[in-house]
Amino acid sequence: MPDAEPITLRRGTPDDGLATYRILFAAINELAPRIGADPIPGEVEESYERIAPLFRHLAETASDFWVAEDANGEVVGYARSIEHDGFLELTEFFVHPDHQSAGIGRQLLERAFAPGRGELRVIVATTDVRALTRYAKAGMTARTVIASLVGTPVAPQAAAEPALGVERVGASVGALAELGELDREIAGFDRAADLPWLAEAREALLFRRGGRAVGYAFVHFRGVGPVGASEPADLPAILDEVLRRSVELGVETISFEVPMSNGSALRHLLERGLRIDPFLTILLSNREFGQMDRYLAYSPPIFL
Repeated sequence: MPDAEPITLRRGTPDDGLATYRILFAAINELAPRIGADPIPGEVEESYERIAPLFRHLAETASDFWVAEDANGEVVGYARSIEHDGFLELTEFFVHPDHQSAGIGRQLLERAFAPGRGELRVIVATTDVRALTRYAKAGMTARTVIASLVGTPVAPQAAAEPALGVERVGASVGALAELGELDREIAGFDRAADLPWLAEAREALLFRRGGRAVGYAFVHFRGVGPVGASEPADLPAILDEVLRRSVELGVETISFEVPMSNGSALRHLLERGLRIDPFLTILLSNREFGQMDRYLAYSPPIFL
């Protein structure tokens, strides 16, 4: 166990982006070999460039964002949460491997994911048993494992008569209203405040049958998701469109965050040549919610 040392906790700011990502990078790359998974590739600065827009958005919109600093002012841990109309999600919670098991995590979690806050409390957690123990003690229960389906996207041949119509949805509030209603029905919570950002950061696609909205997807060369469908049977057509669009965007490696209760998406993506990455995450919550058999989460797996 590390020697006790003075630790200061303060609220995070957008300027803490790279410093906090260094903590995530070190913690994930220490965990990966212990569970037989690949580490985050490349150098930390290069890797951060790909995720910097997301980190800035989270820093600017977080419900709570706390960082822990050592006596030299170096960031050694951080925790962040988002909140939407009674929905509270812990998006990140990491302590540098050199400073774990020293009480820093408990202090961060108490501030960013305080007991009693949020009618619906959610975490997409790594399989680190120390963190899972802490979450279980905080009243969280596992709902499903989330698998990353990864591989090189290949554009499936388009059907002569597509089962679903697809349209690009703009970032205006009115244009996103229909997509947002479908998202609330499937995901089980309201993220209307984040939909304009999602539609600016990624292409927002709305799928229709006979004029009725039946599915949606967000696509970008940095990642895909969330994705949802009113009926699981519509997911193959939606995912094929996401694969086609990803090829058009020049994506070399794609990753889908698939709840393993979503058999339709899981089987279809495996048939399309993707593989399950060993780095699994676990969806935890304080109560049942949503329809995870027809939903795919945001990739990279920072939040649901």
